[in-house]
Amino acid sequence: MGKQGQTELNRYQLDKAIKKYHDNMCKYMRMKDELDSLTVGASTAAYGIEATMPKAVGGNSDPVHAHVQIRASREVRINKIKNELIVVQNLIDKVYGDIEQEVLYWLLEGLPFRWIGAKLNMSHTSVQRIRERILDMMLFHMNPK
Repeated sequence: MGKQGQTELNRYQLDKAIKKYHDNMCKYMRMKDELDSLTVGASTAAYGIEATMPKAVGGNSDPVHAHVQIRASREVRINKIKNELIVVQNLIDKVYGDIEQEVLYWLLEGLPFRWIGAKLNMSHTSVQRIRERILDMMLFHMNPK
């Protein structure tokens, strides 16, 4: 762990996190909304003669317990996505320069190099070079030597 609880990432992992940022943000918001809107639809244990019958071996037959386990595993996935988003968000303010900030904004929106280049009147290879500078700035602030 680095400063401010940041996870140490290498260049490839940081580049991948930036590329997946938009998709992860959409996925995080969707999953969070779904989890918040879920209601416990599981029924309670049976009463009467059904309660005294033998239960299946090997698993928990309590539907509420199963629902809680599903919910907990979903929360683990949500927190993993959240942590990846936070790492990128903590490094955004470390990027300086108008063109670098503009390219980073469009990259975080999930747009391709050619679209960004056309929007900013430059070639897609120039956008790739600027992305490399952005990664250098972010990595420098993540791993100052």
